[in-house]
Amino acid sequence: MNDALNPHVLLKPLHHYIVEDLSPADETASGAIAGEILTNLVTPILGIMSDVGGESGDINAQFFPDADDTSTPGNLIFWPTTRTSQKNTHKNAESAEYSLRVSAFLSERDDYEAIYPAGFTLVLKLKESACELVKQLPASIFEKLEFQLKRSSLPAGFEFLDDSQHLPVMPNMRRQFLKAITRAHEVTAKGRRKDFEAVMLHYIWDETEPEAHFHAVLSTLTTLFVAVHQQAKN
Repeated sequence: MNDALNPHVLLKPLHHYIVEDLSPADETASGAIAGEILTNLVTPILGIMSDVGGESGDINAQFFPDADDTSTPGNLIFWPTTRTSQKNTHKNAESAEYSLRVSAFLSERDDYEAIYPAGFTLVLKLKESACELVKQLPASIFEKLEFQLKRSSLPAGFEFLDDSQHLPVMPNMRRQFLKAITRAHEVTAKGRRKDFEAVMLHYIWDETEPEAHFHAVLSTLTTLFVAVHQQAKN
């Protein structure tokens, strides 16, 4: 794997920044570095999408800084141009029915002076209409991705998130997807929420994790994004 997708190489410029030690100048500098790291991921991730049948011409990609979060100072978001209409780019990305999100987080020090390394958070976010698209995907798509993930040790903590449960992706990815969708409907109804509780397929990679897991999960999420995108166009 070349350096463009090597997580260790990508994170190296952030090694000197620890959240608890940040000065205002460090916050600005680390935020800019994180933005550059994530922006540099646009081309290789679009390349993965192209390899699995995606068309970059109808997929937007942009880094959005978050000045309110010094530990994770922004998100790189991929979302469809064909299914959104708002003129405000950030609102457009946030309101997209499905999106792939990548963020970089800084090292942190706990109360016992242990330092946790920097890393990446990878998220596939699906709103209600996108969940219906997932239900229509052929089972073979999930079976192929499962097989690829099983070729090495399974990435720990690769899971669906909601407000009360963590659902592991494996085994049987399609069944777990449907379970997560059901949970999202239950949470939305129970909370009497106006907006659907989005389904999020989530993974955190830091420098204690095998590099192979980063690539396996990124490939899986990217392939699923493209599959949903293609289903949306059918």
